[in-house]
Amino acid sequence: MHGTPVSLDEGATVKAAAERMAAEKAGSLVVTRGDQVVGLFTEQDLLRRVVAAGHAPAEITLGEVCTRNLISIGAESDCLRAIAKMQAHRCRRLMVYERQRFLGIVNLTDLAHALAQGPRGKDLVVNTLGVVTVAVAVGVIAVMLFQLPDMLQLADTLGGR
Repeated sequence: MHGTPVSLDEGATVKAAAERMAAEKAGSLVVTRGDQVVGLFTEQDLLRRVVAAGHAPAEITLGEVCTRNLISIGAESDCLRAIAKMQAHRCRRLMVYERQRFLGIVNLTDLAHALAQGPRGKDLVVNTLGVVTVAVAVGVIAVMLFQLPDMLQLADTLGGR
């Protein structure tokens, strides 16, 4: 999750939002009313709801064009749950809350980085168990091959009776 996200009041113009996003090198910003999160404004919103719709960015407010049906996730959730939630809701960002307190935004890039840097300890245990299993199997096969001449002689002796 990113640190404190860029935010603006819902009464700010889209032009002010675009300038702020450019200055902060942010692909989105949180839209607020007082200290409450009321929406999210993204580059996609700018393209689809402002530019493509023919609105003048200096004359339309964030509150008029931001995304309001925000999908959230608890801070204790893991990456796989976040990805599943994004997939189910067909979104790229989730609002992260701890109880009722807004903490920030997590996006697909954040999740990809987190998974790539994930716990190596589990991999080590799984790989170690795999190596031990293969070693035991090879050992059993070697013992059987070593004993093969004796087993064939025994089978020949028993078959002759």
